[in-house]
Amino acid sequence: MSELTVAQTAKRLGIGERQVRNLVAHAGAFTARQLASGEWLIDTDSIARFELRRRAAGRPLRPDTAWALLYELSGVDSATLLSKSTYWRAENRIRDLSPVELAIAVGGRTIAHRYRSANTVKAQADLVPTGRAASDRIGSDLLPDDRRVRGYLPAGVSRFDYARTHFMVEDPSGQDLLYENTAPGGLTAPLPAVVAADLALSTDTRERSAGLAALGALKDQWLHEHTR
Repeated sequence: MSELTVAQTAKRLGIGERQVRNLVAHAGAFTARQLASGEWLIDTDSIARFELRRRAAGRPLRPDTAWALLYELSGVDSATLLSKSTYWRAENRIRDLSPVELAIAVGGRTIAHRYRSANTVKAQADLVPTGRAASDRIGSDLLPDDRRVRGYLPAGVSRFDYARTHFMVEDPSGQDLLYENTAPGGLTAPLPAVVAADLALSTDTRERSAGLAALGALKDQWLHEHTR
């Protein structure tokens, strides 16, 4: 299921239905759509992010700092791509944040849009894969899943143009995700930390666990290399 009712969301989060409605309508805490009846259907991915935010401290990072952090964890020297101050902020965040906090902190750097694909192979073909579609990049036991599309748009290509040429239809309950390519210079290849961060925000328990474990391992490796 990719959407929950207000009642289901309240039960999952352990809060009242009125609070859920207030969070949807006034705080913008969830991605949701309102039916003609007035009832809300809430995207489960946004509920998972809300659950993580409740466990994590701090605010999401600016997109450039978030990308710098993910570049660093992936072994890419972000100092050549970004300002010294941004690079310095990213380094400090890596040292200070737990894997859960890292996943939340970088979550605001992009937006994932839901679609339905007529042909998932064709729809995935020109994307920079992420999440389960690129799980082999993080050394986990998760097998890549080609039944669902997960990827970043090519740099400079709008999601509307991509969807049109790859036979995809926007659908709030769709299982295929197109991520906006907001990386400095454009993301051109799947990076381990990016894949891990996207998995860490998944509503699937195994995917989320694999993503957080990978972020923890990448952080440990980075600390080892930068504390000699």
